[in-house]
Amino acid sequence: MMLIRSLNNFLKMSIKISKAKLSKLFFSTHLLIILFSTGETLYANENIIIQEKENTVYKKVDSIAPRNELDEPSEKQLIEEINRYRRLIQSETFDEADNAAKRAIGLAIQIFGTESKEFARALINLGILQNATGQYDTAAQNFNSAIDIIESADDRLNLSLVEPLKGLGKSQLEIGNLNQAKKTFNKAAHITHVNEGPHNLVQMEILESIVETDFRMGNMRDVKNTLERINTLNLKKFEKNSIDLLPVLTKHADWQNRLGYFRDERETYKKIIRIIESNYDKNSKLLIDPLIKMGKSFYFIDRTAIENERGMLTGEMYFKRAIRIAEKADYIDDREYIDTKLALADCYIYEGLVGRARAIYANIWRYLSTSNERLLLRDEYLSEPVQIIKARALPQYANSLSDKNIKPDETATGKINAFYNISARGRVQNIKTDASPKEFVEMKKIVQREIRNRVYRPRIFNGKPVETNAVTFEHTFLYNLTDLEAVRKN
Repeated sequence: MMLIRSLNNFLKMSIKISKAKLSKLFFSTHLLIILFSTGETLYANENIIIQEKENTVYKKVDSIAPRNELDEPSEKQLIEEINRYRRLIQSETFDEADNAAKRAIGLAIQIFGTESKEFARALINLGILQNATGQYDTAAQNFNSAIDIIESADDRLNLSLVEPLKGLGKSQLEIGNLNQAKKTFNKAAHITHVNEGPHNLVQMEILESIVETDFRMGNMRDVKNTLERINTLNLKKFEKNSIDLLPVLTKHADWQNRLGYFRDERETYKKIIRIIESNYDKNSKLLIDPLIKMGKSFYFIDRTAIENERGMLTGEMYFKRAIRIAEKADYIDDREYIDTKLALADCYIYEGLVGRARAIYANIWRYLSTSNERLLLRDEYLSEPVQIIKARALPQYANSLSDKNIKPDETATGKINAFYNISARGRVQNIKTDASPKEFVEMKKIVQREIRNRVYRPRIFNGKPVETNAVTFEHTFLYNLTDLEAVRKN
């Protein structure tokens, strides 16, 4: 059954490919059918039976002449193919990585058999690739197969189970099986505790995945508790002012921003700034990014802030310091310099100080008009409006539907289309929306409210902010067919 299920995974692959690639993939899959029929009878006539749901598919493999001994697969070939796969994954050359992963599976079967850990390793590699290309259902099947093999070959608490469990959890998370994903990640974390102790650092990526899962489930208390646990483990690992803490603290600040703990986020960035200053100096280029992020945190209102404190908060001083550092830097590329200047201009637009923003935009326009390379950047940065604050996530489901009760045969996709203008001051004007089906008035109002609250960096022409008309936005969502019927009856 393991062999049948693993082969079935290949036949279910759903990457969108061109006709040219389709013939290549068919050849590769046909080759795998031959490889999966191995044992001592690799080149004999065989009937291969593939069970898929209620249907049984029979495929006939013709006889092939025995190969020369020099062509026999070797462990060296397998290692070379795995290393090639890893290089292709790192370079995001996914089509070639797909072929390399399949060849590695074929070699693993021929050399070690279908119950070997080497075969499991090859399935894990393919699952990682399938997750990267959005084939989450097929990836989950391959990870499950690898887990079954490892548990049979070793035990249910073996440390080699952690990687396929992480992959399976990611597949389940992206599919929307949030409860199952959390169980999978918790199992992976438990295995690290048994093998490495409760304070091990092997579990860090797993804990981050648990945070993401809880966040999507709306378990904010669990999110905060796990984040604190991650932070505590990291502080134990690194010295208080170690430069190695910077990536960890930056990731922690990103999560604090997502959760709306903006004052906590600022405290984290203050730590980052102090570490950079103590390890380098107060004019280090490394300060630019945390200073800009610190400034942007003031766009948001922290609910824990005192009421009379809210109106006084501004990130202007942090943006200005970032600009001073950028202007003094011995070397800074155009993108980094422009991003730093635009951050302050966008801040002024957001706060309604349009005159100050115009002066900076005009300065940037002149700067980017001095060479062909900079003209390309000018077009990229200034030819279209840019939303200053990332949009809030709009609801994916309507009425009673949620990710816990999705039944494809009982749901349909709805759509909200919005049309609006963006003024020279970066504000949304003349917004119009329509819903399909038209009965989803509440969803239309939610989209309208979100768009109305947006603030944009306006389009810049000849160094001046100008109005942009006929901007469009589309939001799709799932709804339950019974809900639509109920609305229509009322």
